[in-house]
Amino acid sequence: MNEIYLKKKNSLDNRKLSKLLSKIELLSKYVVVNNLFNIRKVAKKLNLLNFSSFIFTVTGTNGKGSTCFTLEKYLLMLGLRVGLYTSPHLIEYKERVRINGKCLNEQKHFFSLSKVLLAKENILLTYFEIITLSSLLLFKQEKLDVIILEVGIGGRLDATNIIDSDISIITNIGLDHKDCLGSNKDSIGFEKSGIFRKNKIAIFGDLDLPISVYKESLRKNVYLKRFGKDWKIEKKERYWNFLSRKIKIKKLKYVSFPVENFALALVSLQFSGFKIVNSLVKEMIDSIVVPGRFQTISLSPWIILDVCHNPHGASYLSKRLSLIKKNKKIHVLIGMLKDKDIKETILPFINLVDSWTCSKLNTNRSIGLKDWKDYLDIFVFFKNSCNAFFHVLNNSNKNDIILVYGSFFLISEILFLISHGKNNY
Repeated sequence: MNEIYLKKKNSLDNRKLSKLLSKIELLSKYVVVNNLFNIRKVAKKLNLLNFSSFIFTVTGTNGKGSTCFTLEKYLLMLGLRVGLYTSPHLIEYKERVRINGKCLNEQKHFFSLSKVLLAKENILLTYFEIITLSSLLLFKQEKLDVIILEVGIGGRLDATNIIDSDISIITNIGLDHKDCLGSNKDSIGFEKSGIFRKNKIAIFGDLDLPISVYKESLRKNVYLKRFGKDWKIEKKERYWNFLSRKIKIKKLKYVSFPVENFALALVSLQFSGFKIVNSLVKEMIDSIVVPGRFQTISLSPWIILDVCHNPHGASYLSKRLSLIKKNKKIHVLIGMLKDKDIKETILPFINLVDSWTCSKLNTNRSIGLKDWKDYLDIFVFFKNSCNAFFHVLNNSNKNDIILVYGSFFLISEILFLISHGKNNY
């Protein structure tokens, strides 16, 4: 009887949260952000501008999620109380906030969002600003040792930037979100380095440093730490080494995402003053999983899910795929949004892939059949990802590789399909 009651209660909480999120989406549909004035005003009312917690803010074109998850995992292993805010979610909204490695229930999110709506009154806020305030409110209630904030888009005008971080991290800079961040690496770099704080440490995780990032580091007098200068990695066939001025960890196993991001998290912890224990790092590397980042959901056939949706990510993913192809056939299921650089995101795979299946996504931002004809000569198209996925499964052998990549929407739809037990492979 209690079990039935709990199921009904959870279902009710989920419906209440979904309705509230839909209401927030409708309220903020046409709100445009040109500054952080409004969100700061509401944050001040809620007492959310000052935290006693140590704060990491992480931005970059690719690798934000894996860097954040690595930071979270290690800090939890140290026994600290950790809050993690990431976006977007893959299946459920509550994935966006984790406290001590766990998602909170729908009821807590509902009450937190309701408090934000009450505090904002008639002040205009975007959807992302509202849910960011709600997440910060949840963190404030928990009295955490460390908070990790993943930037949504850019940095300078992102809702997370109302918080002054102790360590600012830029994973890398590639061409993405050009409509709002600019058309070249310098303009994008300027937006992302908006998270820098005067006289604090900023960490840049790529060899290619845009001049704008360097100039902003000088202007704000930050202590800029750079990959290739302050730390490096050595890649061997079966393992890799992490080398910084203070720490050397050798013979590390490869993870499911770029080891550059794992190393970036390690060096960020080092410069933050957290103790790096070699045995803990090696223990962590065996258990860390980042959903949607080269995520294996089956070995026969080998099915890989990846939220790669820009040229920078495609370049890395195609190189990784070429290493495992050998004599296997590769079948791709892809879904993309209209505002992405589709041509450059599929180009690195053209000579690797044996068959293409394209899917329309459950959003009006998805590209359709007519669009795909501009980029691919031979492909199969489906109006929904479920049918597309089963088509690929039915037309592949157990020794083949199936790569599902592209928009978060696509990976979310496939993970939802699998998690609800509708896959029969």
